[in-house]
Amino acid sequence: MILSGAPMHTPRHVVRRMALACALVLVAFPCRAEQPSGQGIKVPYALAWGDSVDKVREMLNAVKARETALSQRSPGRFVLEAEGLAVGDQLLKKSLFTFREGSLVEVELQYGDPSWDGEKTLDFFDRTRRRIGERYGTGSLIVNKVRERPSEEKVPQDVTYTLIIYQWTQPTAALELDYYGVEGVEQALCLVSLHYKAP
Repeated sequence: MILSGAPMHTPRHVVRRMALACALVLVAFPCRAEQPSGQGIKVPYALAWGDSVDKVREMLNAVKARETALSQRSPGRFVLEAEGLAVGDQLLKKSLFTFREGSLVEVELQYGDPSWDGEKTLDFFDRTRRRIGERYGTGSLIVNKVRERPSEEKVPQDVTYTLIIYQWTQPTAALELDYYGVEGVEQALCLVSLHYKAP
């Protein structure tokens, strides 16, 4: 019987056994977020790295999505923008397919809701980060710029921007989750995007 307030003396060998038992429990039952399911990061829409612009257009036609733009961003680098791929996911606003020398190297999925403010968008970003973490393991925080003031002189003093980027890297692909927000303007701009990138 242990009296309250009385000092409790436990032999060292018992303490060691208890610590070992706790360690074994932690090894056997790690936190869910720390234990990825071993899934590989796949290119969205059943595409593959190296696919051509025509192949992406075939996919868009097959699912009755529409191409909205094809622009050259730099020499040899083109971006095809598409809408109508939000099957069962009304938060997906736009998909962008980046090609280098005619080969697919990146797919960007942009999510948002006009009724969301920064707080709701950040909540969606955080929930998405946790879901990706359960699938691929803990991501690396590579950019964390919160409520920073743009350096341009013409930008009003009360405007701030936030950029947060997490990254998951595998041998076959990298995945980035971005939050971009601009506050202090008439209508705040908040965007969450997934970037699937060729290795």
